[in-house]
Amino acid sequence: MMRSLWSAVSGLQTHQLEMDVIGNNIANVNTTSYKSQATGFQDVLYQTIKTGAAGTATKGSVNADQIGLGAKMGSININITKAGSAQTTYNPLDLMITGDSFFIISPDSTTLNYSRDGGFTIDAEGDLVTQNNGYYVMGTMGDGDITEGAAVTKLRVMDRQTERQGYDAQGNPYTYMVDTMPGSATTASYMKGNIDSDDPTLKEGKIVMIEAYGTDGEAYTIKFKIDDAGDDDIGTFNLSVDAILDKQGNRQPVNKQTFLLNYDKHDGKLLTNQMINLNAGGNLATISLDMSNTSNYASSMGNHQSTIYAYKGDTKGLNKGYPEGELTGISVTDNGSIYGKYSNGETIKKGQIAVAMFNNAMGLEKVGDNLYAESLNSGAAMIQDITQNGGYMQSGVLEASNVDLAKEFTDMITTQRGFQANSRVITTSDELLQVLKGLKR
Repeated sequence: MMRSLWSAVSGLQTHQLEMDVIGNNIANVNTTSYKSQATGFQDVLYQTIKTGAAGTATKGSVNADQIGLGAKMGSININITKAGSAQTTYNPLDLMITGDSFFIISPDSTTLNYSRDGGFTIDAEGDLVTQNNGYYVMGTMGDGDITEGAAVTKLRVMDRQTERQGYDAQGNPYTYMVDTMPGSATTASYMKGNIDSDDPTLKEGKIVMIEAYGTDGEAYTIKFKIDDAGDDDIGTFNLSVDAILDKQGNRQPVNKQTFLLNYDKHDGKLLTNQMINLNAGGNLATISLDMSNTSNYASSMGNHQSTIYAYKGDTKGLNKGYPEGELTGISVTDNGSIYGKYSNGETIKKGQIAVAMFNNAMGLEKVGDNLYAESLNSGAAMIQDITQNGGYMQSGVLEASNVDLAKEFTDMITTQRGFQANSRVITTSDELLQVLKGLKR
């Protein structure tokens, strides 16, 4: 009689635990990236009333008679492989992972936890952190790729080290820090067009100008002078640097270099000095000046005017240089690369978000705050580029909970009925005990 009571008690306990799991699932139906849990029951020890016996020549075998002693919780599994639906947020720092990998999150830049919650923001120090609790998002810095097993660090996506002066609404000055990238000097240029031998401006010198960036990131104007070389040869000209002006129009120190241009008198093609190494001086770097796209022939229309112009950068548009720029925006690509866009039009890779894979992701331990911890059953984290196993990240999207409310309500009904049935066993057993108690001689 007592066995039925204790079996029913164990049934009540296991169904109560299952109800706890269902309640937790429903409570987290709107929790970002929450993974639902499911319970599994097992029977417990059996009491053998009669042992079994093997058959003989005259008698068949006899099975053992055993009475079970109830049920117990066998497992609480995490449905970690089922992805939640995508929720569009339009926030470029909200990221959703496709595939079976996890973001690497650290509360102190040393301890590593793992999460599917990609709700990120940038803290006051410029580090990429989780929105809810300010934990560091881990990855690698610089423009390199993530290799398997790479060491990870917190991601500083805004490096505010340049001081700027501002004024409040009352006109009071204050200083603030911004993320800047240094300028890059112009190292290539080219001229294109025709030098008309009969152009009257060649006598005193035709001025051709180009804007170039110096080693200090500032813009300068280089004034070239093209003249007739002071001789009667219609195919020779002098190219010289006449002046360098800063953006306020002030003259800068200049190296007075002169280069002889010699063109074929028949087809007008340049014979010498097609590539000139120009060391103009001041804050300008050495510029490779390409003259191969120039020609020399007199116009047959009677309007003798040279149509030669200078351009910064090479003919492919490279090595133009650029000024110093301030960070204006952050974007994340599908492989987790973080790019900073600057006011000078340049974009540079700041770093890359790393992910972790596990041999048995269901073995991870939940530690709260949408985080998981590595366990002996999960295996060690394998740090890698998300695209290594076919996954990718979506920007402006978050992964929702994968809780299936229809399933949870169905499980709730069956759990309730199981609990009621076990309680009925206790009631019936109590009635039987009451009958025994009432027996009299």
